[in-house]
Parts: sequence; structure tokens; C-alpha cells
Amino acid sequence: MKLEVRVVTPNKIVYDGPADSLVIPGQDGYFGVLPNHAPMISLLDIGELKIRNEYQEYYYAIEGGFCEVRKNKVVIVTPSAQRADEIDDNLVQASLQEAKRRLSSKLENKELLQLQIDIRKASVLLEVARHKRR
Repeated sequence: MKLEVRVVTPNKIVYDGPADSLVIPGQDGYFGVLPNHAPMISLLDIGELKIRNEYQEYYYAIEGGFCEVRKNKVVIVTPSAQRADEIDDNLVQASLQEAKRRLSSKLENKELLQLQIDIRKASVLLEVARHKRR
């Protein structure tokens, strides 16, 4: 038995197909989903989404959202999802260095919080991008 998985962003359907298992970044940590999983709805965090089929694994950097699991169907709605092979490592690395440099500046709380989120996003993008080299 397989899961039917759909990953959706505001702009497109990123993935629509079968999967043997998922590892999803929930707000309280990563969780796995296998066939016949109990029904659930979960808020998602910035992190790496892993979709595994019998012979292939797909990795995406996602920026939060929510997930619904019901009757072997999984729907993930997220503001952004980038597949490992879509990520420009050099561009992300440059953005990460710039964000870290700005941390030493005097910032208001709102700016500091946004900068910390940007650093988390860039770190996840780099982590996901390393899968394209395997």
C-alpha cells in the first residue's frame, strides 16, 4: 500500500504522486508518515521534507504551512517548496553570509526576528541542496 501525496504552494503543485513514506518538519519536530497512519492535521515548520518511494527519494526545503493525513492521502500546503536540484548553493551561501554579517548590526526586535528566520531558511536550503550531490 502506498500514500497518495500532494505538495502545494500558492504558485504550483510541487509534487503529486505516490510515496512509501514521508518525513515532515512539524512545529514540534520532525515526524514520519507511513501507509495507514492515523488521521491528523499538523502545523509545519521551516525544514526539510523527505518523500521516499521504493527506488527514489525527493528532498524539498519548505517554509512551514500545514499537513493533513487522512485515508492514505497526504496534502501539504506550504508558502514555498524548493527541490534540492532547484537550489543555487552559491546564491544561498552568499545570502546566508550577508544575513550573518547583519546580525552584528544594531537591529530592532522585528528586524532581528526576520533575520533569524532568513538564516534558518538559508540553512535549510543548503542542507537540502547537499542531497543533489549524492
